[in-house]
Amino acid sequence: MSLKLLFIDDEDVVLRSCRRIFAGGDYEVETARSGEEGLEKARAGDYDVVVTDLKMPGIGGIEVLKTLRKEKPDLTVIVFTGYANVETAREALKNGAFDYVPKPFTPEELTSVVRNAAEAKKASAGAKMLDLMAIVSHELKSPVSAVHTTASTLHRGYFGKLDSRQQEIVETIIKNCEYLEDIIRSYIDLSKMELDELAAFKEDIGLENDVIREIMALPEIKDNLKKMTVRLDSEPGLTVNGDPRLLKIVVRNLLSNAVKYGREGTEILVRLRKAGGELIFSVRNEGVGIPKEDIGNGLFRKFSRLKQPGTEGVKGSGLGLYICKKIIDKHGGRIWVESEPGVSATFFFALPLAA
Repeated sequence: MSLKLLFIDDEDVVLRSCRRIFAGGDYEVETARSGEEGLEKARAGDYDVVVTDLKMPGIGGIEVLKTLRKEKPDLTVIVFTGYANVETAREALKNGAFDYVPKPFTPEELTSVVRNAAEAKKASAGAKMLDLMAIVSHELKSPVSAVHTTASTLHRGYFGKLDSRQQEIVETIIKNCEYLEDIIRSYIDLSKMELDELAAFKEDIGLENDVIREIMALPEIKDNLKKMTVRLDSEPGLTVNGDPRLLKIVVRNLLSNAVKYGREGTEILVRLRKAGGELIFSVRNEGVGIPKEDIGNGLFRKFSRLKQPGTEGVKGSGLGLYICKKIIDKHGGRIWVESEPGVSATFFFALPLAA
């Protein structure tokens, strides 16, 4: 059975390339030169996969995507664009795109994504976003880390003392690198984390030594620009049965948020204690806090972001807390937050103690 494909793009050269790439295979290919024509064909035809450009005159790709997700929710939509950045990828994925292909693309890149879409459709697997995660990992992670490292070296004065204006500029670079690394890390974590498919957790973990202290030693936590100190208050010998790789993701997200939303020069308190048959982890910062209505309004949902006085200019992926909850749920635990707005916020998670 052939796969029916529809490519929507305002560039003839792109449409010709798509026809050539999928010619001679088990595919039926149709093309459209605008969003308007593409929607008309998609509505009238029975396509398996639609691939649309994001930037087009008239109706753009995001509007095509939103319309098709509403009118034909079972239709798999992929986007490609020459405007390859994290924000356009996030926008497309938030609106239900299966995957993301940057221009210029190779025949292998495009066919790989289309095949993944077809396999996912047959298996009813939904949007895996695995190719996007590979793009983010390979094309963004290394150069952003290199810029961050260089800026941090300048900030510490290894190449000479900076004046106040230079210091301010370098701090802006570092903050923007941290923002990009947060997005990159979140998408990479999400790509690793089809949690329902993970095997049972069987490793006994001493959370303090195997997870927490390693995260506390990271430069972004230990040497943060806000000069916030991190103190650990821990009962010794507490172990859980779990995946240290995933639990490091949780602790890193919670500590990064404590720095991001904390007040400069204050202390972050990390506590580890036993209560009944559970291990209770908590991280408390002094800062803007979280209003009660926001705590109860989907704080742990995907792409949820706080928008309140005191958080202006604070950037993030909107995925961190969602990822934390998915991981803790999979471990048979629970996660919650307590806060006094304008004073402090404390995030908790509880996990069953190892037998």
